[in-house]
Formats: sequence, structure tokens, C-alpha cells
Amino acid sequence: MWGVVKLAMRAAIWRKTSDPPLAGLRVLLAFAALVAAVRTGLELVEAGARHGFNPYGLNAVIAWIALELAIAALFVRPAARTTALAAMFVLSVIADIAMTAISVDAPFLARAAGQPGLIDNAILPGATYALLFVWWVGAMTCIVGSLEQQTGWRLLGRIAGLWLALFAANVAMPHTPVFVPPDFDPHNANWWETVYAAHRAEGKPRTGQSSGQIAEIEKTQPRLLQQQVAQLTPSRQGETQIYTLAIAGWTDDVFIKELDGAVEAMDSVLPIKGRTVRLINRRDTVNTIPLANFSNFAAAVHAIGNVMDKNNDVLVLVMTSHGEQSGFALQLPGGTAELTPQQVATALDDEGIRNRVVIVSACFSGIFVPPLANDNTIVITAADAKHTSFGCSPERDWTYFGDAFFHQSLHPGADFQNAFDHARILIHGWEMMDHATPSNPQGSFGGALVAKLAPFFATNPRP
Repeated sequence: MWGVVKLAMRAAIWRKTSDPPLAGLRVLLAFAALVAAVRTGLELVEAGARHGFNPYGLNAVIAWIALELAIAALFVRPAARTTALAAMFVLSVIADIAMTAISVDAPFLARAAGQPGLIDNAILPGATYALLFVWWVGAMTCIVGSLEQQTGWRLLGRIAGLWLALFAANVAMPHTPVFVPPDFDPHNANWWETVYAAHRAEGKPRTGQSSGQIAEIEKTQPRLLQQQVAQLTPSRQGETQIYTLAIAGWTDDVFIKELDGAVEAMDSVLPIKGRTVRLINRRDTVNTIPLANFSNFAAAVHAIGNVMDKNNDVLVLVMTSHGEQSGFALQLPGGTAELTPQQVATALDDEGIRNRVVIVSACFSGIFVPPLANDNTIVITAADAKHTSFGCSPERDWTYFGDAFFHQSLHPGADFQNAFDHARILIHGWEMMDHATPSNPQGSFGGALVAKLAPFFATNPRP
């Protein structure tokens, strides 16, 4: 292993190594594991202290390393293949650390130099990649040149081809980090995702708002949110109060109607009057109701947390919109975004809100169960993590889930679990009549919170 490290370190300063020792498969696998560990650790550094764990990122790290091996093996002769690939992984560790240091320190250095706009300039990342390309080609040329009796432009061209092949694979392969910051947007995880999101956005109706109008809308958000928070009834010591954060993420009428109906249904079984904040994405309410974006969501959670007794009171989070396998869809004046399960869990946990009811009416909403489920949390979703839900046509008053759960099942005398069980039966019947693939709604009922809410439902017996 030391021979491989020596070979790679000399190559890093563009020096060849005469007669280097050849490494076996175990050494190559050891360096592959080192690369995986370093990349995962660097992603944690970039995510910061308020990070979320994304298990899909582990698959991405393993898959990308396997792809690197497969591609690089095509450019190296079999006799020296394992040694060259192991040394390439050492170079990868050096490059990964350097790139992370640049990305983390660049904003601070730019501000210190009095040029904060420099980090948004496309020239800087372009120049960084160009320098990395030249360095890496030179270093890999030294590695392969030390192992093979070949020099000159032919060898240089082969190594440049290897870089371009790896670069193309990095662009084409959709992957995601293991550790993500609270504002992580899966649409920007890599270039493939960015292009896909842009293409998808092109097929959706445009908002018709200029950048100036969008800036004005964003400027009013703190005031609109503060107006709603100022109307919240403060918590009373010794009593359990119920606060509600209601979110309609898409501008279609069905979600606005469903949100209003859901709040009304909640009000019939729990004392939420005077303790509700709404975030709505709708063109005709942008000047009166705060938008449902990540900033407002985090600010609303923080504001409610300041009003409530975090250890005793209960927060009910109701969300309705379209959904994807990566998050809860948000249609905003400037485009589309997502609210991910990790962002929701991080915001609630960081605020210290202990007792939570999270109800998500969206396709693939089962992704919200694992990050949120615990003894003090109830999580109810319209579908599991792999299937769509139904009934989100704009002309409808409810989605299938909203109709079944809020409209027909949540009423005095029925607690959340009873309402969910009844709603599942209704939804299954409707889906069978439509010959639709079952959405499989999910429910996780934390025992401590169920017991805490039981007195509220007991005081509202069925008529």
C-alpha cells in the first residue's frame, strides 16, 4: 500500500516513479473504501452542522466508485491495472479534499477580498475545473507512464480521454450526497437532475411574472408571515394546546380547497381556532397570505415554536400538493421546488417541538414516515414511498385521501388512527373501482402522542 501512495504522491507533483511495485486486488479495494469514506466525510463537512442523512447517497457513492473502476480499467493495460487504479484513487482523495476546501472557503475569501459577487461568477468554477483537468491529466500520465513503457502524446491523449470519460459519466449519472444541508434541493444535486428539472419546468404553465415582480413578492413575505403569527393565541401553562401549520404547495384549486376543508375538519375535533398558520402558493393570495416555500416553512415553525410550549403543546402539520419520490412539490412565482422529508424533520427537531402530527396528502408521501416517526409523532400519508395517490384534478374539491380522511372519517368521536383506518378502506374501494394501482396510505402512530391526544377525542363523542 505504501508503494501505491508513494507512486501517487510523486505523480501529484508530476514526477514518475521508476520500477514501482505492483499492487493486488485487496489493495485496490482498500483504497476504494478509503475514497468512499473520505467522500462521505467531505459531504458531511459541506452540509454543515444542521445536516440531514440521505440513505440513497450511500448507494450513489458505491455506484460511482464502481463506475470509476469500470471506466478507468478500459484505459489501462491489464498487467498494471490494479496498481494504476489504486493510485488513481489516491489522486481522487487529494482532488476531493482540494475541491471541498475551495467550495467551503471561497465565500469567506471572496468577502475578505471585498468581492462577494465573485463566487457567483461562472469564470471561477470554470477556471477551477480547467486547472484540475490539467493537473489530473499530468498526474495520471505520470502514474501510467511509470507502469507502462509508453510516453509522448499518445499516452497523454489516452489519459485525457480517461478524464473526459469520467467527466461525462459524472454528468450523466444521477446521484445524490449522503449528508445534505437543510436547504438541499434534489433538483440541483447534479447536472443531470438540474437539466431534468429545467426540462420538466418548461412543460408547465409559466407564472408570467417578471424578476422584479418576484422580488417584490419575496420582499413582502416576512410581513405577511408576521401578520399570521401575531394572531396566534399564546400557550397557557398547565394546558395542552394544539397549533396547526397548514400548507398548500401547488396552485391548483383542489389543493386550496382541500387545505380549507382539512383545517375545518381539524377544528371540529381539536381546539385549533386562533392557533393556525397558513402557507399557500396561489397567484391571487401572494399579497395576503405567505407563500409555501422553505424559508417561510422554517420561519413559521420557529415562530410557532416561540409561542407554544414545546414540551407540552402539539403541532399539527397538514401538507397538500403534488409529490415526487424525493419530496413535496412547491409551485412558486420563480419556478418549482421541493420540501424534503429531511428538511421537515430537521426544522421540527432543531426547533425542539416534541409533539407532532404530520399529515401529507401527496403522491409518494410515504417518504415522510421514516425521518419523522417516533413515540411522540403521528405521521399519516396519502401513499407509500413508491406509489402515487389519486384525485388531484384541479376541478375536484378533494383528493381521494383528503376526501376519505378529512371529509368522511375525521369527525367527533373518531381519533386520528380510527379516521385513518376508515379512510384506507374507502380509498381502497375507490381505487378498485378505478382499476388503479393501490396508493397504500401509510400511518405511524406514536404511542405517547396518541395517549396525549386521547382526552381531546374523548370530550368530543360521536353524535
